[in-house]
Amino acid sequence: MKRMLAAAFLALLSATFLTAAEVVRPHVLITNDDGIDAPGLTALVDALKADYRITVAAPARNQSGVSHGVTHHTPVLVEERPGSDGVRRYAVDAQPATCTRIALSALLVADPPTMVLSGINWGDNAGRAAWLSGTVGGAREGASTGLPAVAFSSSRARVGDPDYGVAARWARWVLMRLREAGLPAPGQLIKVEIPHPATAVRGVAITRMSTVPAKKDTYEEKAGPAGERLFLSHYEASDTDVSGTDVQELADGFVTVTPLSLDQTDYRALPALMAIPWRMAPAAAAP
Repeated sequence: MKRMLAAAFLALLSATFLTAAEVVRPHVLITNDDGIDAPGLTALVDALKADYRITVAAPARNQSGVSHGVTHHTPVLVEERPGSDGVRRYAVDAQPATCTRIALSALLVADPPTMVLSGINWGDNAGRAAWLSGTVGGAREGASTGLPAVAFSSSRARVGDPDYGVAARWARWVLMRLREAGLPAPGQLIKVEIPHPATAVRGVAITRMSTVPAKKDTYEEKAGPAGERLFLSHYEASDTDVSGTDVQELADGFVTVTPLSLDQTDYRALPALMAIPWRMAPAAAAP
């Protein structure tokens, strides 16, 4: 009888601890730019759902390359997509930054997340590609509200997809290391690039963002079926740079971790601008 009571007590105690663990798991918002059904997002959710309570608010369709675009002038359709894994999912017919903004300002007001994650993107966002990236834009929107934010992207083979399962395990490991160090700080944005193949990663490199120009970044004209003038984008990012940049370290097989600043001020330009005699003469100031 005593053994039965002890067993029952231990079972009750274990259930209590599990319930408490469920309650204290941090709540994170995850978005992306490849769309809510993208395999990279699914892999990231699967890798993190044991550690975090997750809400997904992602574009209803692919929104790659939209940077930090935000919808202001038209209504945005949001549809909830219930699942069986305990993850709330919202398909938002808008750009990633808009998804984050709607989630934080409306959908999750009663249960705000403690961090915003974005990805895993199909293709890297190293160097200048980060300016164009909707993946980075979705995370940046979170950082702009004061939340910690991380954007994850994965290089890919010339043909086919990255190994998202392995890439997601790297994303989880990097996030664990960051969180153990108290990072990202509130309002901080960190960009993480995972090389392909992710099974051959050589290590982790802390890098600066490369500013080397793209190999190709043009629009080429093509006649439409009725003679219209159509212009098609042709973009090819650079895959080489100097050591220490995200472009080069990623090419060398390292997971790159790059802190990005929200303040785009060019401080080197300030002294020359401040040296200009901006005070206007009375005659020049007169209407």
